[in-house]
Amino acid sequence: MTDTALPDSPAYASWDASAALSAPWRQATHLGTLVHLDEGATLYRQGEQHRNFYLLREGFVHTTILQGNGTPLLLEIFGPGAIFGEATAFAALPRSVTIHAASAATLSRYTPAEVEPAIYQQPELAAALLRLMGYKTHFLLRTLKRFASTEPQHRVVELLARVARLDGPPGGANTQVDLTHAQLASMLALSRVTVTRTLKALAQRGLIETESRRVVIRDRESLVAMLREL
Repeated sequence: MTDTALPDSPAYASWDASAALSAPWRQATHLGTLVHLDEGATLYRQGEQHRNFYLLREGFVHTTILQGNGTPLLLEIFGPGAIFGEATAFAALPRSVTIHAASAATLSRYTPAEVEPAIYQQPELAAALLRLMGYKTHFLLRTLKRFASTEPQHRVVELLARVARLDGPPGGANTQVDLTHAQLASMLALSRVTVTRTLKALAQRGLIETESRRVVIRDRESLVAMLREL
């Protein structure tokens, strides 16, 4: 497995680590069972206990955790290439978060018992999971530290910058994010009005364009640089 260095920047999180490290799992299409989720569907809830973990192949999901007052707190956004649920699956522990589909999604579902023979034959599968869990611990601690002060604008910019970096075409071509304002709001645990207001401000700066059911990122470099200013 090639060594993958992940910059310590606000635009990088466990989704990025998964996308960088999950290649052996993405290529092992003979493993697992394909699962399709409709937008808004719940994959699993905090406190449930079952032995599945997942590779997200298409779509977006977000993870939330219940606060003491019962309201959900957004922890992370996952896109294509993300692996999640592996820690509680292998440890046979209750789920620590709830996973919702923010858009239609396709996933590979695995159980430890099903993949153990393949892991013995392909050690890079185990190496990917071990490195990923290390990165996730690092990013989770940083995310929790930021939650108390992160402004809505920062959340929107961070998500757009991450999608642009992962899915953007080579060169200076625009990146198209096929998500509505309502879907972005759901992914970010913000109101639709707040998302629309933030996107309008970004459009006025020439960083994006808003179209029907999509956002077009015109200036990826400036969008990522903006994170350092917030």
